[in-house]
Amino acid sequence: MTSLILALMSALVGVLLIVLIPGENKKLRNSIVFLSVLLALVFSWRTGLLVFAGKSIGLKVELGRFVWSLRPDPLGVVFGLIASTLWLFTGVYSFGYMDNKEKQGSYYVFFLLALCVTLGVAFAGNLVTLYLFYEFLSFATYPLVIHERSPEAMKSGKKYILYSLSGAGLLLVAIVLTHHLAGNLAFGAGPILEGLSGPGLNWLLLLFALGFGVKAAVMPLHHWLPSAMVAPTPVSALLHAVAVVYSGAYGIVRVVYSVFGRELAGELVFSKIFLYVIVFTILAGIIVAIRQDHLKRRLAYQTISHLSYILLGAFTLTPWGLAGAVFHMISYSTLKITLFFCAGIISELTGKSSISKMKGIGRGLPGTMVLFATGTLGMIGILPLNTFWGKYYLMKGSVAGGMWPLALVLIISGILNGVCFIPFIIKAFSGEKNQPAGKTGKRGYREYALFIPPLVLTIAAISMGLLPGMVWPAVQAVVDWFF
Repeated sequence: MTSLILALMSALVGVLLIVLIPGENKKLRNSIVFLSVLLALVFSWRTGLLVFAGKSIGLKVELGRFVWSLRPDPLGVVFGLIASTLWLFTGVYSFGYMDNKEKQGSYYVFFLLALCVTLGVAFAGNLVTLYLFYEFLSFATYPLVIHERSPEAMKSGKKYILYSLSGAGLLLVAIVLTHHLAGNLAFGAGPILEGLSGPGLNWLLLLFALGFGVKAAVMPLHHWLPSAMVAPTPVSALLHAVAVVYSGAYGIVRVVYSVFGRELAGELVFSKIFLYVIVFTILAGIIVAIRQDHLKRRLAYQTISHLSYILLGAFTLTPWGLAGAVFHMISYSTLKITLFFCAGIISELTGKSSISKMKGIGRGLPGTMVLFATGTLGMIGILPLNTFWGKYYLMKGSVAGGMWPLALVLIISGILNGVCFIPFIIKAFSGEKNQPAGKTGKRGYREYALFIPPLVLTIAAISMGLLPGMVWPAVQAVVDWFF
């Protein structure tokens, strides 16, 4: 239990220390941020290893008639480990990206606060706790979205918070109805609504799907996500690969298996209807991405498409489908955050954000574009990248569940992902060298802080692709928990 509490408190203590730092002591502040995120990572891994070993750990506090509970299970642990691990890389990247930016103090305060809240979402032991942290996440990330305080940023922030609060409102209604029907909101070995039936459960599933679907960017609830690209690149990376979007996808998976259960969910008409929505999001998201000239917006729409891979796996309601969903959660996050990091390097060192103006950029930034090209192959789902295995198990789960057309959808999506970025990569390595302004050939602290995180993550993605057994025990633990 101690490791569980310290995982959340490490980031919160870091927030308090940053607030108390007198003046503008950048070196001390960065040290506090790094140590706080590192400790959150260590304690999250200690918590995860205990849970994977079969031990039950948790904390419960009664608040009136409701119970506030932290009790991680294998699914929550996987999400928590993804978040805490990638937050460390994003922290290092932020040291380089934010080095010459203003309002760094407030940036790192909400950066750490968002980590604490995200781990709360992952380790929540019941629907009340999940809802509270899910709601807090919107308020913790809103200041990061509007960090630059430009008119565009303020407009995007307004859209983000309105969408988020609307989804949270629907979730609150769903949770109240669930408590009325079951008298219980705790996640456990069995589903909360086990043994219940009735047409009203279809509408309850719809409320949950809409509430979590906002952050999961399921179409047509996705409009806030491309707009949020005005945020600093590290924030975009967190929004798209770790915190917000994964909280939504994680919430939907949690509802399907911990609230309804696979048997009840399989009987509901809305489960089958939602599969059509997921398929539409997968294909429409990547098609719209192809039409975007702004690099981060293209990545944003690609995110919308790939997030629904996870939901597709969950709604196949098969062990292989769930395995593919969990594997994709792990593998996709490592490569998508790498793509955003690379986009940030290009923007910071060249001042260019439009793909049409990036001809020859690969000859000026060869290392960055090689990493970007590697990440692109991962988005297609090609070995030796780790995303191959998630896609493979998703296809296997689709066929096992008698839904072979879903496997065809994944193949088409992979082809469209190639169309989305391969021409850009070819263009980046052709023509005259597009030399970054002011580049002297020597790398300083800032350049290393920007380049090392995506490099290490790319190596990790290749390693997991060649040795999927590194990840499989965690995937198997989740499948065994629900099946």
